[in-house]
Parts: sequence; C-alpha cells; structure tokens
Amino acid sequence: MSVFLSGHALVVTTRGVGKLHLLSYQHNASGVNIVGSVSTSNTGVTRFLISFSHHYERYAFYWEGAGEAVYSIATGLERKPIGRSWARASAIFWGDLNTVSTADVGAIAATATDRANATTIFRIPDS
Repeated sequence: MSVFLSGHALVVTTRGVGKLHLLSYQHNASGVNIVGSVSTSNTGVTRFLISFSHHYERYAFYWEGAGEAVYSIATGLERKPIGRSWARASAIFWGDLNTVSTADVGAIAATATDRANATTIFRIPDS
C-alpha cells in the first residue's frame, strides 16, 4: 500500500490514554518545521489519521502512552508498532510511498514550531 496517493492515509491505532506526536519537517519552501500532538483520554481504542501537507517532504510520529500503538497504511491489514520517542520515532519520507522507518529526529523536533492540538493529526470520530 502507498501513503502519498489520493484517498490513502496513514492510520495510527492506540489503546489507552496518551498522546500522539507528529513532526512535519523539511519544508520545500519556507523551511519552517512543525510539531504537534493530539491527546486522548479514551481508555479503549482510539484511531488517528496522520495529516500530510504537500509542502513537507518528511514526517515523524510517536506514541506517548502506556498502551500499545500501531500504524497501518491505507486500507492495508498489516499493523506495525510505532516509535515511543523522538529518538526512535516512526518516519516516512515523500517518495518512499510505503516505507515507514525509524529515525532520530529529536534535534529537529526541539526547534520546530509548536502547533499542538492544531490540524496536524485528526482523531477519527467514535474513537
């Protein structure tokens, strides 16, 4: 499955209370990196949709919570665990349409513009 195609997305499914963090970086015009997060107080399962912008070429995300967190690409059934810190974040790069890798983006995240609770991540309704 490919992420950066029309109608496809990267979905993160979590269990329990926590916060999903997203870093959008390597902007192809302004050079401004954006970091944000969305919290959930749901003790059950929550699903998040990662938001992408055509102005960024790289994205990294991680789950801050005690419960499990996995990602899936588009309508694919495969689920894989995601990172637990900026030092071992899950990352996807424009051009690598279906590869999520591990990256240390701590230095980039530390200097990024904070957009917590902005439209960087969406909680899927009823999750």
